[in-house]
Amino acid sequence: MRKYIRHPITVPIEVEVVDEMEVHSQTRLLNISAGGLAFQLPKVVPVGSQIIVSIPQIWPDYRARGRVVWCRANKSSIEAGLQFAEASEAFKARMVAQLCQIEDYRRSVLDAEGRLLTTDEAAQEWIEQFAGDFAEAVGW
Repeated sequence: MRKYIRHPITVPIEVEVVDEMEVHSQTRLLNISAGGLAFQLPKVVPVGSQIIVSIPQIWPDYRARGRVVWCRANKSSIEAGLQFAEASEAFKARMVAQLCQIEDYRRSVLDAEGRLLTTDEAAQEWIEQFAGDFAEAVGW
């Protein structure tokens, strides 16, 4: 049984491998939880590597530091799991998860209904429709 509920999110992120001074942009966040997050990488990174993850697509920019706790290649990609370096990251992760869900909602409304919502409009609609379920499911 998992210690933290994971929330699937597919947004572009930037990953900096601190030891290698290498930044991988054009990678994707896969899910986020109170304990950490999972993301795709272009190459395998050693477990224990220090990582800085940023999500420039949301405002304000989100940055989190942590360490790789697993990394594996599967059929089509390489995925890694990051454990947050500080417990305070859990609160920020919850906010980021909500912001990412709102952005996904904004895109899905555009695709399904052809309505182009501002971020504020999407946030208001998402909060009215989903915030209660999200808060319940998160357990943070």
